[in-house]
Amino acid sequence: MQIGKRSGLLSALTAYVIWGFLPIYWKQLGMVPSAELLAWRVAGCAVLAWAVLLFRRRPPLLTSLIREKKTGKTLFLRVLAAAILIALNWGIYLWAVEMERMVEASLGYYINPLVNVVLGIIFFSEKLGRRRLIALILASIGVIIMTVDTGVFPWLSLLLALSFGLYGLVTKQFPPELDSIEALAGEMAFLGPLGTAWLVFMGSNGAVHIAGFGSLTTVLLLTAGLITLLPLWLFGRGAKSLPLGVLGFLQYVAPTTMLLLGVFVYGEPFSWGKGAAFLFILAALSIYSSTILREQEK
Repeated sequence: MQIGKRSGLLSALTAYVIWGFLPIYWKQLGMVPSAELLAWRVAGCAVLAWAVLLFRRRPPLLTSLIREKKTGKTLFLRVLAAAILIALNWGIYLWAVEMERMVEASLGYYINPLVNVVLGIIFFSEKLGRRRLIALILASIGVIIMTVDTGVFPWLSLLLALSFGLYGLVTKQFPPELDSIEALAGEMAFLGPLGTAWLVFMGSNGAVHIAGFGSLTTVLLLTAGLITLLPLWLFGRGAKSLPLGVLGFLQYVAPTTMLLLGVFVYGEPFSWGKGAAFLFILAALSIYSSTILREQEK
């Protein structure tokens, strides 16, 4: 493996490992409501992302692109849509961890690649193909089994998958010269002020958890932006040098870690029905991943 690809593989793998173990981080903040955690996350991420841009000592490319007459308005709306979708995804995820529903959350991130297939067919007229059709059928069977086993349609899992899939769809249409940090800074320009305003409002009512709950809580809340930005930067660095097929396999590291944590560390229930549902979805992902590898080899 070339040095560049080896470094990229390490960066991407580290990003997925961080994402996989992040529930432990949020579990340490169990006394903090998920809405407040989301506010700390977007506010901190906004500060750090814009600090990175200022450190570069050059005008933000996103600003100049938005000012263009022909494409500026469209890009502005896409950045706004991306901000709404990532806030929705983060909010649902934090609520799932808070409510001890990590297994369902992991299912959502397993389903996400297959949601991307459907979105690609709808918005980019991509071909389905026999193997992808089989993968979608298997995944659908898994969702049906999960519904029968729990008696409730897995809305949480599907909302996570759909919100992140739509986020990827929107960001895919960003100008290619925008790197991940600058794109995220644009999204946080919308969310950061809202998160800060929420924290100020809650603080004025004595309901914010930054002080009085121990030094660990204070440190974790103040580093919520860093723990958000770091894996995104590592992923962006790795994605530039790795084939899509390799990234396709690496993306299963995070939900698998999350699933194992939910079952074996935090004792969430995992019935035979859920096991069968996951097996069908893993089979679907295996077929999907092999399809990506075949396309890369052509």
